[in-house]
Amino acid sequence: MTPTPAGAVDLGSGSPATAPPARRGAGAFLYVLTAVVPALIAFGLLVRMGTSSTARPGGTLTSGPADHAVQLFVSITVVILAARMFGRLAGRLGQPRVIGEIFAGICLGPSVLGAIAPQAGAWLFPADLRPVLQGLADLGLVALMFVVGQETRQTSLKGQGGIAMKVAHAGIAGPFLGGTLLAFLLYPDWAGPQANPVVFSMFLGSALSITAFPVLARILVERGMMHSMLGRLSMLCAAIADVVAWCLIAAMTAVAGRDTPARAALTVALVVVYGVAMVWLARPLLARVFAALEGRPDEIRILVLLAGLLLSAAVTSAIGIHAIFGAFLYGLCCPAEPLTRLTERISTVSGVLLLPFFFLGTGLRTDLWRGGFDTALLGVTVLITVVAMLGKLAGPTLMARSSGLSWPDSMTLGVLLNTRGLTELVVLNLGLSLGLLGERLFVALVVMALVTTAMAAPLLGLLDRRVSRGERSGRRP
Repeated sequence: MTPTPAGAVDLGSGSPATAPPARRGAGAFLYVLTAVVPALIAFGLLVRMGTSSTARPGGTLTSGPADHAVQLFVSITVVILAARMFGRLAGRLGQPRVIGEIFAGICLGPSVLGAIAPQAGAWLFPADLRPVLQGLADLGLVALMFVVGQETRQTSLKGQGGIAMKVAHAGIAGPFLGGTLLAFLLYPDWAGPQANPVVFSMFLGSALSITAFPVLARILVERGMMHSMLGRLSMLCAAIADVVAWCLIAAMTAVAGRDTPARAALTVALVVVYGVAMVWLARPLLARVFAALEGRPDEIRILVLLAGLLLSAAVTSAIGIHAIFGAFLYGLCCPAEPLTRLTERISTVSGVLLLPFFFLGTGLRTDLWRGGFDTALLGVTVLITVVAMLGKLAGPTLMARSSGLSWPDSMTLGVLLNTRGLTELVVLNLGLSLGLLGERLFVALVVMALVTTAMAAPLLGLLDRRVSRGERSGRRP
């Protein structure tokens, strides 16, 4: 049995491959009928009783510490269970579980729950509880970026470095150009209040260049491709492309919102100094520290690991860029081999308990009906999705083919690198919080992330069927 990679957000056992293909659709329908629908009805009744129980004889609603505790624990329970149910449903439909988890967050936000039962949504996620939920989401993001940094460190370039570099660069340049062209069309009407043309163009280009490392790993495991040549190559390309993209986003974040060029230059300089210090000083020091702790209880090692992780996140926050960059850099610099088991534990806790609150935060910010889902928003969404897909599919496919891979393998590589999923949402939420994206453009980009990730499974299935037909007819791919 192939182990689940540390960065994969796997909220349950069970794989779509274990269900008979002919009964998969019927099983998904029965799951919705017997599990999802009763759970939603029970949840609605509980929320209704909870809201009515806070009424007092004067006709007003009062709240106290006990009411906030009830709301907090019910909210946490609902978010975790919704993420698990939607994740399992997505798995039964042959999609990555993260697709279902993202949909769970959107359904709990104003687009679905807020539109159908606004009182329930207001009771579950009141304004005074949202900072607590956002804190849980931030912890989940820091843990996720540490795991991604660890996976990137473990991805070896041995034997395929040349091809991976060329394909990764093609997978960055095409989407970046597409994002820059989109910025010319969308600025300033769709940009955020803090965006200027250069930063807005850099952000869109970088956002479209991202590949979701955890989602890619989950797809490779579910399809049995993790240890194949194509699986290793796709992970290499994603690692290289994401390091470059995150560097661009960090530079853009350092410049965004600064009042003067001097402050922007100072922030960039501090980021560079911290990065160099982590690579040249902290990395060998961390290797010696964890080597000295080898054989000690896991509690001590994980305490040291988490303390360093949170301090690194705090440093980048103090510098003026997001905490996720400190977490990613710390993951890159920590030694991989002695921390494998601890990284898996952090990934499990983050995936099950913390990341659902990040999906909730995305869902609460995604309001499809604010301002109307009109033809303008629909047109921009379609345009962004087409440009994003063409940039990620065309460049890597053509470069892989010119490097000696067959057409089917080249197209498969392009499809795998087109998955954006969770990592894309991290970037989009960062852009929205910095004031670089307007709310309607944020909605369009979230839809694009969902569509490009959800299309990976059917496109890979289509390529597999074409290869099978070619083999049966005796034609070489």
